[in-house]
Amino acid sequence: MPPIFYPEWYARFVSRTDEKELLPKELEKILGENKGGSCLEIGLGIGPHFAEVLAPHFDNYQIIEKRKTDPKLPKGVQLVNADWEQYKSEQGSDVIIASHVIYYFKDLKKGVDKVIDSLNDKGRAFFVVNGANNNYGALKSAFEVLRNHNQPTEKLPKYTFTYHRLMEALNGRKFKEHVVPTAVSFSSPVDLFETLKISFDNYPGTYDLMKGTMVAYIKDNLRGDRFYIDQKIIEVSK
Repeated sequence: MPPIFYPEWYARFVSRTDEKELLPKELEKILGENKGGSCLEIGLGIGPHFAEVLAPHFDNYQIIEKRKTDPKLPKGVQLVNADWEQYKSEQGSDVIIASHVIYYFKDLKKGVDKVIDSLNDKGRAFFVVNGANNNYGALKSAFEVLRNHNQPTEKLPKYTFTYHRLMEALNGRKFKEHVVPTAVSFSSPVDLFETLKISFDNYPGTYDLMKGTMVAYIKDNLRGDRFYIDQKIIEVSK
């Protein structure tokens, strides 16, 4: 089963990362002069970060969000409260953005295929996921080892990076990969542990159980006050 989305955890993470400024600007640059038409964004998160930057470049901008919410949206942006995996639309889109959302799909492969199939001819889909390297990749890999060593009470499946799962879902398709280095600021190892809770929301009980071990790992392996994540923007054209 996919994890549950915890808005309060995400809000804490967003307040400490620069990705919500960098990612929309990078997408704006990738789109270049080839804008206009329609854009569909899957998943609102806790705010219209992409829409605030990109909506003025499109004739029509729509956000699909399955949580019942009524946020303040930029002018001309339409919010549809629906589950993307169940949503049916008679119209295709010229651009579809799925930023940090495929992780929550019940069936990742079908959800990714649906995104691409919902593009108009020559349309482009942009999937945004965390990469499997830099500080993020090292911490996730360390957690896998540490949880086995500590024998947590929860029986957990082996962790697979969402980036690798996306690569499997796109097997046989051509795509472009763009890398956006981002950083999470923190004041102490405990602060970072709490801020990164959203990244371990598939097993929150085990993460909390291992707080002492994880805080010690952070203290021993990270220097400074920045935690680096290489964001991957995977561009697929139809």
